[in-house]
Parts: sequence; structure tokens; C-alpha cells
Amino acid sequence: MTKMRILIVDDEPLARERVRALLSAETDVEIIGECGNGPDAVAAIRQDRPDIVFLDMQMPGADGLQVVRELPADDRPAIVFVTAHDRFAIDAFGVHATDYLLKPFDQDRFRSALKRASDHVRAKRAGDLNARLETLLADSTPAAKKPSRLAFKSDGRVVFLRPED
Repeated sequence: MTKMRILIVDDEPLARERVRALLSAETDVEIIGECGNGPDAVAAIRQDRPDIVFLDMQMPGADGLQVVRELPADDRPAIVFVTAHDRFAIDAFGVHATDYLLKPFDQDRFRSALKRASDHVRAKRAGDLNARLETLLADSTPAAKKPSRLAFKSDGRVVFLRPED
């Protein structure tokens, strides 16, 4: 299984360290980077294309909501807001956040948020794969091509007939 690629974004180094420590116990994740402000987060997300972003709400340069709004809605990673303020929760889900961790949080709550985000990514990948397979099948199957003959088994023999017969 492919590891979940994770970006940690928080202006507080201790907060980034806490998320990093909790992620170190997980075997199916890979931390691809860390950022301390909004503009760097937008650049890192666009360049590195993480699967999941643990994103602080209040940061210099741009808050978490501004970061998310800078990204195309149909190509955003799973966003887990990590903040000490509950007043942003409604706005967070308004931009389709996957989860909202309120500091301080424990390991169980963190794992729950990680699982929800991972499930979201897997579902999105499955949907993308299905769409690609449907496109491939549609492109490779000529709609107007009919078989020149059909095979039928009868009394131990195979009989070929033209469709019009």
C-alpha cells in the first residue's frame, strides 16, 4: 500500500514537533515537509502535492482558511485543521476540511483524525481510478463494431452464425 504523504503546517515549532512525534508511531505515513507560515504552505502544497495536510489556523502571512482557498477545490489534499481556537470550526468545514483537531489533543483523537483523512484520500484515489478505467474502456471499445459471427454450443458441437441469421 502507498504511504500517505503528509505536510505539517504550523507557525509554532513545538506544535509541529508534537504532530511529527505522533506521526512517527504510524507505519503508513511519510512526512514530506514542514512549513511555518501560510505562503510557504501554499507553495509546498502546490509543489509537493501531499495527500494530507495538518494545518494550523492562525499563522503569519495567511491563515489556514486562506491557504485552503488558494488551492483549486477539485485538487486539494485532505485538510486536518489543528488549532487552539474552536471559533473557526464552522468555517473550516465550509472549505471541506476532513477534520478539526482542537489543541491540546491526545493520541487517540489524533489517530482518529489521521484515519478519517486517510480514508478520504483512499476514497478519492478509488474514484479517480474508476474514472480513468471507464475512460480507457470507452476509448478502447468501438461503439459501432459488431461481431461478424456468434458461437453457440449445441449437442457437443460449436455452431457459428452471423448475427443477422
